[in-house]
Amino acid sequence: MPGKRARRKLTKKHQRKRRRQKQAKERDKLEEEAENQRLLQPEYQKWLQKQREMEEFQRLAEERERQEAEESWLRREAIAQRQFQLDEAKRRQEQEEVERLQREQAKERAEREEMQRKQREEEIRKSAKAAAEFDAMMESMNEYLNNPQLAKPPSHLLRVMDTHPEERPCEFFSRTNFCRYGYACTFNHRRPMLARILLIRHFFSHSMLQGRQPDTEYSSAEEHLELTEQDLRSDYDEFFYDAVEELEKFGTIVNFRTVRNTLEHLRGHVFVEYTNERSALRAFTNLQGRYYASKRLNVEFSNLKTWRGAVCGLSLTRKCPKGNGCGYLHLFRNPNNLFNTELEITSTPKVDRRPSRTPNAKPPSWDDQNERGRNWRWSESPEMELNSKESSNSFKNSNRRQDLKYHQSEYHSRSRKRSNRDEVSRRNRSSTDFSYVDHRSNRYQNSTTPHRQ
Repeated sequence: MPGKRARRKLTKKHQRKRRRQKQAKERDKLEEEAENQRLLQPEYQKWLQKQREMEEFQRLAEERERQEAEESWLRREAIAQRQFQLDEAKRRQEQEEVERLQREQAKERAEREEMQRKQREEEIRKSAKAAAEFDAMMESMNEYLNNPQLAKPPSHLLRVMDTHPEERPCEFFSRTNFCRYGYACTFNHRRPMLARILLIRHFFSHSMLQGRQPDTEYSSAEEHLELTEQDLRSDYDEFFYDAVEELEKFGTIVNFRTVRNTLEHLRGHVFVEYTNERSALRAFTNLQGRYYASKRLNVEFSNLKTWRGAVCGLSLTRKCPKGNGCGYLHLFRNPNNLFNTELEITSTPKVDRRPSRTPNAKPPSWDDQNERGRNWRWSESPEMELNSKESSNSFKNSNRRQDLKYHQSEYHSRSRKRSNRDEVSRRNRSSTDFSYVDHRSNRYQNSTTPHRQ
Protein backbone atom coordinates (compact mmCIF):
# COMPACT_ATOMS: atom_id res chain seq x y z
CA MET A 1 0.00 0.00 0.00
CA PRO A 2 2.68 2.44 0.90
CA GLY A 3 4.55 1.49 -2.29
CA LYS A 4 1.65 2.36 -4.49
CA ARG A 5 1.16 5.65 -2.80
CA ALA A 6 4.82 6.57 -3.34
CA ARG A 7 4.68 5.58 -7.00
CA ARG A 8 1.55 7.61 -7.45
CA LYS A 9 3.19 10.59 -5.79
CA LEU A 10 6.25 10.27 -8.02
CA THR A 11 4.03 9.94 -11.11
CA LYS A 12 2.18 13.12 -10.22
CA LYS A 13 5.47 14.89 -9.71
CA HIS A 14 6.65 13.92 -13.19
CA GLN A 15 3.40 15.01 -14.65
CA ARG A 16 3.72 18.45 -13.01
CA LYS A 17 7.26 18.72 -14.31
CA ARG A 18 6.19 17.90 -17.87
CA ARG A 19 3.40 20.43 -17.65
CA ARG A 20 5.78 23.13 -16.45
CA GLN A 21 8.26 22.36 -19.20
CA LYS A 22 5.51 22.49 -21.75
CA GLN A 23 4.30 25.79 -20.42
CA ALA A 24 7.85 27.14 -20.44
CA LYS A 25 8.35 26.13 -24.02
CA GLU A 26 5.10 27.72 -25.00
CA ARG A 27 6.05 30.88 -23.11
CA ASP A 28 9.45 30.96 -24.80
CA LYS A 29 7.85 30.43 -28.13
CA LEU A 30 5.39 33.24 -27.53
CA GLU A 31 8.21 35.52 -26.37
CA GLU A 32 10.26 34.62 -29.42
CA GLU A 33 7.33 35.38 -31.70
CA ALA A 34 6.72 38.64 -29.88
CA GLU A 35 10.40 39.45 -30.19
CA ASN A 36 10.36 38.74 -33.87
CA GLN A 37 7.32 40.91 -34.16
CA ARG A 38 9.10 43.72 -32.31
CA LEU A 39 12.15 43.33 -34.52
CA LEU A 40 10.05 44.12 -37.49
CA GLN A 41 9.09 47.45 -35.92
CA PRO A 42 11.42 50.39 -36.77
CA GLU A 43 11.03 51.99 -33.33
CA TYR A 44 12.25 48.83 -31.69
CA GLN A 45 15.17 48.69 -34.11
CA LYS A 46 16.14 52.21 -33.13
CA TRP A 47 15.81 51.34 -29.46
CA LEU A 48 18.06 48.32 -29.88
CA GLN A 49 20.59 50.44 -31.75
CA LYS A 50 20.58 53.00 -28.97
CA GLN A 51 21.02 50.25 -26.40
CA ARG A 52 24.02 48.88 -28.28
CA GLU A 53 25.53 52.36 -28.55
CA MET A 54 25.00 52.93 -24.83
CA GLU A 55 26.61 49.60 -23.99
CA GLU A 56 29.55 50.44 -26.24
CA PHE A 57 29.89 53.85 -24.62
CA GLN A 58 29.75 52.27 -21.19
CA ARG A 59 32.39 49.76 -22.23
CA LEU A 60 34.64 52.49 -23.60
CA ALA A 61 34.17 54.59 -20.44
CA GLU A 62 35.05 51.63 -18.24
CA GLU A 63 38.06 50.91 -20.45
CA ARG A 64 39.17 54.53 -20.19
CA GLU A 65 38.73 54.52 -16.40
CA ARG A 66 40.70 51.32 -16.19
CA GLN A 67 43.49 52.80 -18.28
CA GLU A 68 43.51 55.98 -16.20
CA ALA A 69 43.57 53.96 -12.98
CA GLU A 70 46.43 51.89 -14.36
CA GLU A 71 48.34 55.01 -15.43
CA SER A 72 47.73 56.61 -12.02
CA TRP A 73 49.01 53.47 -10.32
CA LEU A 74 52.06 53.47 -12.55
CA ARG A 75 52.73 57.13 -11.69
CA ARG A 76 52.36 56.43 -7.98
CA GLU A 77 54.60 53.43 -8.31
CA ALA A 78 57.22 55.52 -10.10
CA ILE A 79 57.01 58.22 -7.42
CA ALA A 80 57.25 55.60 -4.69
CA GLN A 81 60.24 54.02 -6.38
CA ARG A 82 61.90 57.44 -6.71
CA GLN A 83 61.20 58.26 -3.06
CA PHE A 84 62.52 54.88 -2.04
CA GLN A 85 65.71 55.53 -3.98
CA LEU A 86 66.04 58.98 -2.39
CA ASP A 87 65.43 57.56 1.08
CA GLU A 88 67.89 54.79 0.43
CA ALA A 89 70.51 57.29 -0.77
CA LYS A 90 69.85 59.51 2.28
CA ARG A 91 70.10 56.53 4.60
CA ARG A 92 73.38 55.50 3.02
CA GLN A 93 74.64 59.09 3.29
CA GLU A 94 73.64 59.27 6.95
CA GLN A 95 75.24 55.93 7.58
CA GLU A 96 78.42 57.11 5.88
CA GLU A 97 78.29 60.34 7.91
CA VAL A 98 77.87 58.37 11.14
CA GLU A 99 80.75 56.11 10.21
CA ARG A 100 82.86 59.16 9.31
CA LEU A 101 82.02 60.78 12.64
CA GLN A 102 82.82 57.57 14.45
CA ARG A 103 86.16 57.38 12.67
CA GLU A 104 86.87 61.04 13.52
CA GLN A 105 85.85 60.50 17.14
CA ALA A 106 88.01 57.42 17.34
CA LYS A 107 90.87 59.39 15.80
CA GLU A 108 90.31 62.32 18.18
CA ARG A 109 90.07 59.90 21.11
CA ALA A 110 93.31 58.28 20.06
CA GLU A 111 94.95 61.71 19.65
CA ARG A 112 93.57 62.83 23.01
CA GLU A 113 94.79 59.69 24.70
CA GLU A 114 98.17 60.15 23.04
CA MET A 115 98.23 63.78 24.15
CA GLN A 116 97.23 62.80 27.68
CA ARG A 117 99.90 60.16 27.69
CA LYS A 118 102.46 62.71 26.54
CA GLN A 119 101.19 65.18 29.13
CA ARG A 120 101.49 62.55 31.85
CA GLU A 121 104.98 61.74 30.69
CA GLU A 122 105.77 65.48 30.55
CA GLU A 123 104.32 65.98 34.04
CA ILE A 124 106.29 63.02 35.33
CA ARG A 125 109.40 64.42 33.68
CA LYS A 126 108.73 67.89 35.07
CA SER A 127 107.98 66.43 38.49
CA ALA A 128 111.19 64.46 38.41
CA LYS A 129 113.07 67.55 37.22
CA ALA A 130 111.41 69.71 39.87
CA ALA A 131 112.17 67.10 42.52
CA ALA A 132 115.77 66.96 41.37
CA GLU A 133 115.98 70.76 41.36
CA PHE A 134 114.36 70.86 44.78
CA ASP A 135 116.80 68.28 46.14
CA ALA A 136 119.70 70.18 44.60
CA MET A 137 118.36 73.43 46.03
CA MET A 138 117.95 71.86 49.47
CA GLU A 139 121.48 70.50 49.26
CA SER A 140 122.74 73.93 48.27
CA MET A 141 120.80 75.52 51.11
CA ASN A 142 122.13 73.00 53.60
CA GLU A 143 125.65 73.45 52.27
CA TYR A 144 125.34 77.22 52.51
CA LEU A 145 123.72 76.96 55.92
CA ASN A 146 126.29 74.58 57.37
CA ASN A 147 129.39 75.96 55.66
CA PRO A 148 130.42 79.22 57.34
CA GLN A 149 133.21 79.70 54.79
CA LEU A 150 130.66 80.66 52.13
CA ALA A 151 130.26 84.39 52.64
CA LYS A 152 127.57 84.80 49.96
CA PRO A 153 124.82 82.39 48.96
CA PRO A 154 125.08 80.64 45.57
CA SER A 155 123.65 82.58 42.66
CA HIS A 156 121.02 79.95 41.87
CA LEU A 157 119.52 80.46 45.35
CA LEU A 158 119.02 84.15 44.63
CA ARG A 159 116.59 83.50 41.80
CA VAL A 160 113.18 85.12 41.62
CA MET A 161 110.10 83.05 40.75
CA ASP A 162 107.40 84.62 38.55
CA THR A 163 103.72 83.67 38.66
CA HIS A 164 102.95 85.20 35.23
CA PRO A 165 106.23 86.03 33.47
CA GLU A 166 104.41 87.24 30.36
CA GLU A 167 102.39 89.86 32.29
CA ARG A 168 103.51 93.15 33.74
CA PRO A 169 104.42 93.23 37.46
CA CYS A 170 101.67 93.76 40.01
CA GLU A 171 102.16 97.27 41.39
CA PHE A 172 100.90 96.62 44.91
CA PHE A 173 102.74 93.32 45.23
CA SER A 174 105.95 94.99 44.09
CA ARG A 175 105.50 97.71 46.70
CA THR A 176 104.09 95.82 49.68
CA ASN A 177 104.50 92.09 48.86
CA PHE A 178 100.71 91.76 49.24
CA CYS A 179 97.85 91.74 46.76
CA ARG A 180 94.16 91.61 47.52
CA TYR A 181 93.64 89.07 44.71
CA GLY A 182 96.32 86.67 45.94
CA TYR A 183 97.11 83.82 43.58
CA ALA A 184 94.13 84.79 41.40
CA CYS A 185 95.82 88.03 40.35
CA THR A 186 96.39 88.16 36.59
CA PHE A 187 99.54 90.26 36.95
CA ASN A 188 103.03 88.97 37.71
CA HIS A 189 104.07 88.36 41.33
CA ARG A 190 107.81 88.01 41.81
CA ARG A 191 108.85 85.87 44.79
CA PRO A 192 112.49 85.33 45.83
CA MET A 193 114.04 81.95 46.56
CA LEU A 194 116.23 83.44 49.27
CA ALA A 195 116.34 86.85 50.95
CA ARG A 196 117.23 88.54 54.21
CA ILE A 197 113.59 89.33 55.01
CA LEU A 198 111.11 86.72 56.19
CA LEU A 199 107.38 87.22 55.83
CA ILE A 200 105.17 85.33 58.31
CA ARG A 201 101.58 85.69 57.19
CA HIS A 202 98.84 86.28 59.77
CA PHE A 203 101.34 85.77 62.57
CA PHE A 204 99.75 88.27 64.97
CA SER A 205 96.00 87.80 65.42
CA HIS A 206 93.75 90.04 67.47
CA SER A 207 90.04 90.68 67.54
CA MET A 208 90.55 94.42 67.00
CA LEU A 209 92.22 93.71 63.65
CA GLN A 210 89.08 92.07 62.27
CA GLY A 211 87.75 95.43 61.10
CA ARG A 212 84.37 95.04 62.81
CA GLN A 213 82.39 98.03 64.01
CA PRO A 214 81.64 98.25 67.75
CA ASP A 215 78.26 96.94 68.78
CA THR A 216 75.71 99.74 69.18
CA GLU A 217 74.15 97.87 72.08
CA TYR A 218 77.25 98.40 74.22
CA SER A 219 78.58 101.60 72.66
CA SER A 220 77.04 103.91 75.26
CA ALA A 221 75.98 101.96 78.37
CA GLU A 222 78.85 99.50 78.74
CA GLU A 223 81.84 100.90 76.91
CA HIS A 224 84.21 99.20 79.32
CA LEU A 225 83.20 95.82 77.87
CA GLU A 226 84.67 96.72 74.46
CA LEU A 227 88.36 96.27 73.68
CA THR A 228 90.40 99.46 73.49
CA GLU A 229 93.62 100.53 71.85
CA GLN A 230 95.38 100.00 75.16
CA ASP A 231 94.31 96.33 75.14
CA LEU A 232 95.67 95.96 71.62
CA ARG A 233 98.89 97.65 72.68
CA SER A 234 99.45 95.38 75.68
CA ASP A 235 98.60 92.23 73.69
CA TYR A 236 101.01 93.24 70.93
CA ASP A 237 103.78 93.92 73.43
CA GLU A 238 103.33 90.45 74.86
CA PHE A 239 103.33 88.96 71.35
CA PHE A 240 106.43 90.97 70.42
CA TYR A 241 108.56 89.73 73.32
CA ASP A 242 107.27 86.21 72.84
CA ALA A 243 108.10 86.15 69.12
CA VAL A 244 111.45 87.94 69.36
CA GLU A 245 112.57 85.54 72.07
CA GLU A 246 112.37 82.68 69.55
CA LEU A 247 113.32 84.51 66.36
CA GLU A 248 116.57 85.82 67.83
CA LYS A 249 117.81 82.25 68.15
CA PHE A 250 118.46 82.17 64.42
CA GLY A 251 120.47 85.37 64.08
CA THR A 252 120.59 89.09 64.67
CA ILE A 253 117.32 90.84 63.87
CA VAL A 254 117.49 94.19 62.09
CA ASN A 255 113.79 94.87 61.65
CA PHE A 256 110.68 93.39 63.19
CA ARG A 257 107.61 95.00 61.68
CA THR A 258 104.00 93.94 62.22
CA VAL A 259 101.18 95.10 59.96
CA ARG A 260 98.14 96.46 61.76
CA ASN A 261 95.89 96.92 58.73
CA THR A 262 92.41 95.44 59.05
CA LEU A 263 92.16 94.33 55.42
CA GLU A 264 92.02 90.57 55.09
CA HIS A 265 95.08 90.29 52.83
CA LEU A 266 97.18 92.50 55.16
CA ARG A 267 95.98 91.59 58.63
CA GLY A 268 98.60 90.49 61.17
CA HIS A 269 101.53 89.89 58.79
CA VAL A 270 105.03 90.14 60.27
CA PHE A 271 108.27 91.09 58.50
CA VAL A 272 111.47 89.84 60.12
CA GLU A 273 114.68 91.18 58.61
CA TYR A 274 117.99 89.56 59.51
CA THR A 275 121.50 90.85 58.93
CA ASN A 276 122.30 88.17 56.33
CA GLU A 277 120.67 85.49 54.22
CA ARG A 278 122.13 82.65 56.31
CA SER A 279 120.22 83.72 59.41
CA ALA A 280 117.03 84.16 57.38
CA LEU A 281 117.47 80.72 55.82
CA ARG A 282 118.09 79.18 59.24
CA ALA A 283 114.89 80.76 60.54
CA PHE A 284 112.99 79.70 57.42
CA THR A 285 113.98 76.04 57.69
CA ASN A 286 113.28 75.90 61.42
CA LEU A 287 109.92 77.64 61.22
CA GLN A 288 108.53 75.33 58.56
CA GLY A 289 105.81 73.11 59.98
CA ARG A 290 105.79 74.88 63.34
CA TYR A 291 102.76 76.14 65.22
CA TYR A 292 102.26 79.26 67.24
CA ALA A 293 99.17 79.59 69.43
CA SER A 294 97.71 76.49 67.74
CA LYS A 295 98.11 78.03 64.28
CA ARG A 296 100.46 76.70 61.63
CA LEU A 297 103.03 79.25 60.52
CA ASN A 298 103.08 80.33 56.89
CA VAL A 299 106.65 81.51 56.27
CA GLU A 300 108.14 82.77 53.01
CA PHE A 301 110.92 85.04 51.82
CA SER A 302 110.18 88.63 50.92
CA ASN A 303 111.83 90.78 48.27
CA LEU A 304 110.57 94.04 49.73
CA LYS A 305 112.62 96.71 48.00
CA THR A 306 112.03 99.73 50.21
CA TRP A 307 110.16 100.27 53.43
CA ARG A 308 109.27 103.77 52.31
CA GLY A 309 107.48 102.42 49.23
CA ALA A 310 105.48 99.90 51.24
CA VAL A 311 104.53 101.92 54.33
CA CYS A 312 101.74 104.47 54.07
CA GLY A 313 103.37 107.88 54.40
CA LEU A 314 100.26 109.40 55.97
CA SER A 315 100.19 106.72 58.66
CA LEU A 316 103.49 108.05 60.05
CA THR A 317 101.74 111.28 60.98
CA ARG A 318 98.41 109.57 61.74
CA LYS A 319 96.67 111.49 58.97
CA CYS A 320 95.66 108.63 56.68
CA PRO A 321 91.97 109.17 55.80
CA LYS A 322 91.43 105.42 55.30
CA GLY A 323 92.75 104.48 58.70
CA ASN A 324 93.75 100.86 59.12
CA GLY A 325 91.70 100.00 56.02
CA CYS A 326 94.40 101.54 53.81
CA GLY A 327 96.00 99.46 51.06
CA TYR A 328 99.53 100.44 52.13
CA LEU A 329 101.18 99.15 55.28
CA HIS A 330 100.34 100.59 58.69
CA LEU A 331 102.84 99.26 61.23
CA PHE A 332 102.79 98.70 64.96
CA ARG A 333 105.36 100.59 67.00
CA ASN A 334 107.48 98.05 68.82
CA PRO A 335 108.04 98.37 72.56
CA ASN A 336 110.93 100.75 73.33
CA ASN A 337 111.23 101.19 69.55
CA LEU A 338 113.16 97.90 69.31
CA PHE A 339 114.07 96.58 65.87
CA ASN A 340 112.58 99.66 64.21
CA THR A 341 115.28 101.08 61.99
CA GLU A 342 114.74 104.05 59.75
CA LEU A 343 112.64 103.60 56.62
CA GLU A 344 115.53 102.95 54.29
CA ILE A 345 116.35 100.78 51.31
CA THR A 346 116.55 97.14 52.39
CA SER A 347 117.50 95.43 49.14
CA THR A 348 121.22 95.72 50.01
CA PRO A 349 122.71 96.06 53.48
CA LYS A 350 124.34 99.36 54.42
CA VAL A 351 128.12 99.30 54.66
CA ASP A 352 128.29 101.13 57.99
CA ARG A 353 125.43 99.22 59.60
CA ARG A 354 126.32 98.12 63.09
CA PRO A 355 125.11 94.79 64.43
CA SER A 356 122.39 94.83 66.99
CA ARG A 357 123.51 94.55 70.60
CA THR A 358 120.50 92.64 71.73
CA PRO A 359 121.45 89.68 73.92
CA ASN A 360 122.32 86.58 71.93
CA ALA A 361 120.49 83.45 72.93
CA LYS A 362 121.42 79.84 72.55
CA PRO A 363 121.95 78.62 68.95
CA PRO A 364 118.62 77.95 67.22
CA SER A 365 116.93 74.75 68.22
CA TRP A 366 113.18 74.46 68.38
CA ASP A 367 113.39 70.98 69.84
CA ASP A 368 115.82 71.95 72.59
CA GLN A 369 114.45 70.73 75.91
CA ASN A 370 116.49 72.70 78.46
CA GLU A 371 115.81 73.50 82.05
CA ARG A 372 113.76 76.56 81.16
CA GLY A 373 111.24 74.55 79.18
CA ARG A 374 109.36 75.89 76.17
CA ASN A 375 106.69 78.55 75.74
CA TRP A 376 103.24 77.03 75.35
CA ARG A 377 102.54 79.05 72.20
CA TRP A 378 105.43 77.53 70.21
CA SER A 379 104.77 73.88 69.44
CA GLU A 380 105.08 71.24 66.75
CA SER A 381 101.32 70.64 66.61
CA PRO A 382 98.22 72.84 66.89
CA GLU A 383 97.22 71.25 70.20
CA MET A 384 98.39 72.81 73.44
CA GLU A 385 100.95 70.76 75.34
CA LEU A 386 99.83 70.49 78.97
CA ASN A 387 102.53 69.05 81.20
CA SER A 388 103.85 69.49 84.63
CA LYS A 389 106.76 71.67 83.53
CA GLU A 390 104.62 74.56 82.28
CA SER A 391 103.40 75.58 85.72
CA SER A 392 106.97 75.74 87.03
CA ASN A 393 108.42 77.30 83.85
CA SER A 394 105.93 80.18 83.54
CA PHE A 395 107.69 82.15 86.24
CA LYS A 396 111.09 81.46 84.67
CA ASN A 397 109.88 82.59 81.24
CA SER A 398 108.51 85.83 82.70
CA ASN A 399 111.88 86.46 84.43
CA ARG A 400 113.66 85.80 81.15
CA ARG A 401 111.41 88.28 79.36
CA GLN A 402 112.10 90.86 82.05
CA ASP A 403 115.84 90.26 81.68
CA LEU A 404 115.48 90.78 77.95
CA LYS A 405 113.62 94.06 78.54
CA TYR A 406 116.33 95.15 80.96
CA HIS A 407 119.17 94.45 78.49
CA GLN A 408 117.27 96.18 75.71
CA SER A 409 116.62 99.26 77.88
CA GLU A 410 120.33 99.32 78.78
CA TYR A 411 121.21 99.13 75.12
CA HIS A 412 118.95 102.05 74.27
CA SER A 413 120.23 104.14 77.20
CA ARG A 414 123.81 103.70 75.93
CA SER A 415 122.62 104.60 72.44
CA ARG A 416 121.01 107.79 73.73
CA LYS A 417 124.26 108.75 75.52
CA ARG A 418 126.21 108.30 72.32
CA SER A 419 123.65 110.28 70.36
CA ASN A 420 123.95 113.31 72.70
CA ARG A 421 127.28 114.18 71.07
CA ASP A 422 125.53 114.75 67.76
CA GLU A 423 122.38 116.38 69.11
CA VAL A 424 122.50 119.41 66.84
CA SER A 425 123.08 117.43 63.67
CA ARG A 426 120.44 114.88 64.71
CA ARG A 427 117.83 117.61 65.21
CA ASN A 428 118.59 119.03 61.80
CA ARG A 429 118.32 115.58 60.30
CA SER A 430 115.04 114.88 62.13
CA SER A 431 113.54 118.16 60.89
CA THR A 432 114.63 117.20 57.38
CA ASP A 433 113.05 113.76 57.85
CA PHE A 434 109.78 115.25 59.08
CA SER A 435 109.61 117.59 56.12
CA TYR A 436 110.34 114.61 53.89
CA VAL A 437 107.57 112.63 55.58
CA ASP A 438 105.12 115.51 55.13
CA HIS A 439 106.17 115.77 51.50
CA ARG A 440 105.64 112.02 51.02
CA SER A 441 102.30 112.25 52.86
CA ASN A 442 101.06 114.90 50.46
CA ARG A 443 102.36 112.87 47.56
CA TYR A 444 100.57 109.73 48.75
CA GLN A 445 97.38 111.69 49.36
CA ASN A 446 97.37 113.38 45.97
CA SER A 447 98.75 110.58 43.84
CA THR A 448 96.48 108.17 42.10
CA THR A 449 96.14 104.74 43.64
CA PRO A 450 97.72 101.85 41.68
CA HIS A 451 95.66 99.30 39.89
CA ARG A 452 92.46 97.93 41.39
CA GLN A 453 93.16 98.87 45.01
